[in-house]
Amino acid sequence: MTGYRWDDLPAEVHDAIAAECGPIRHTTSLPGGLTAGAAVRLDTIREPVFVKALPADSPSAPLYQRERLVGAVLPEGVPAPRMLWSGHTADWVALAFKHVDTERDVDLSPDSQDVADVIDIVRVLGEQLTPNPAGEVPPVADNVAFLARRADALLAAPPADLQSLPAYRAARAGLDLDRLTGDTLLHADFHEGNLLATTSGVRLIDWGLACQGAAWVETALLIPRLILAGHTPAEAERLAEQVPAWKSAPEPVVTGLAAVWSLFREFVARRGPEPIRASRARAAAAGRAWVEYRTG
Repeated sequence: MTGYRWDDLPAEVHDAIAAECGPIRHTTSLPGGLTAGAAVRLDTIREPVFVKALPADSPSAPLYQRERLVGAVLPEGVPAPRMLWSGHTADWVALAFKHVDTERDVDLSPDSQDVADVIDIVRVLGEQLTPNPAGEVPPVADNVAFLARRADALLAAPPADLQSLPAYRAARAGLDLDRLTGDTLLHADFHEGNLLATTSGVRLIDWGLACQGAAWVETALLIPRLILAGHTPAEAERLAEQVPAWKSAPEPVVTGLAAVWSLFREFVARRGPEPIRASRARAAAAGRAWVEYRTG
């Protein structure tokens, strides 16, 4: 459930959205994400609209502000719902998008029709978002440094049941944050929950973690998701080879990134909120399989 409903939003937000998108005939609350903001479908006299909103003092508000910045500049060629309006109004941050009807959940498992679409999205992002059109977004090195701090805490005092410790330590040594630098706008949060299967193909949503870096990083962050969905590490890397930017990925840095990605999830699986521990443990196992594959 979301933390807020349409009626919780200030009248000024209602009025601003109606002025831009048309008078509103009906509202429907939708399942929300991890930010606990309002998620609402609006049926206006023009077209259906999806609105997400939360108070400006919420801990997740900076993610919405970042998504506002990105949504305003995404090229038409990027397969993502168009942002119709956004505002910081009456101490709320709100974003309105063209509503996209989904047919089913996205499936990244082997032989799924969605895998080819997702690989193509990664390719398109590298082409359309280089150079970065969004300007002031954080470097991807900041995102990875956050993961690395949790990874290093786990390596400094490893639990007795932490598997593949020598492989993790060897891989972690290869991560050079400076080599993540680049001029591509990255989504940096590719997973099934941020993908919509529509009649026109797969669409990418939720740009709250968008950042700037080397184009190959987007592909690297997708690989453990493919492994989690049932691909072997070798199969996932063969899919990655279809993305031109992947050819420039430095081998030791990719292996180091795989290690901190997995170790961060190992950390959360042990110390994070109870409701998400099991899912993070499964993700950690996928990342660990990738680290083991790359370290031999």
